[in-house]
Amino acid sequence: MDDRPAPPTDAEDSHHAAWSAVHKALPARWHVGPPTYDPGRHAWVVAAHGPLPGHGKAPEVVTGTGVDEVAALHDLDDRLRGVPKPDGGRLEELNRRLRHAYVEGAEEQSRRQEGRGLTAEDLERVLRHYPGDVGVRRKA
Repeated sequence: MDDRPAPPTDAEDSHHAAWSAVHKALPARWHVGPPTYDPGRHAWVVAAHGPLPGHGKAPEVVTGTGVDEVAALHDLDDRLRGVPKPDGGRLEELNRRLRHAYVEGAEEQSRRQEGRGLTAEDLERVLRHYPGDVGVRRKA
C-alpha cells in the first residue's frame, strides 16, 4: 500500500504560494493573523501586525482584503511591498458599498417574493450574477 500523500491540487498550490509571498514580504518581527470572512465587507480579510512599539502605543497593522483567502493574501502581499493600487481606498470603498447594496437588494426582493431571506444557495446564485467591481467589470 502506498502511504505517500496525494499531490497538491492547483488550489492548494496557489494557497501555499500566496502564503509564501506574504511571508517573504513581511518585515522583521511582524506576524500574520489568520484569514477571516467579514460579512460586513462581503470579503476575506487578513492582517499583518508589526512589533509592539512601546507602552500605550498600538502596533502598525497592514490589512489585505479579497473575494477569497488567496485574493486577500495577494492584496496583503501587495500592500506590504508597497504596490500602488489604482484609485486606492475610494474605489475599494465604492465597490464594497455597491456589493453590499446589491446583496441587500436581493435580500429585500427575496423577502417580498418568497417571504424569507436569502438561503446560502440563493446568496451563491446572487453573487454569481453580480456584474463585478467598478474598474474590473466582466464583459457581457
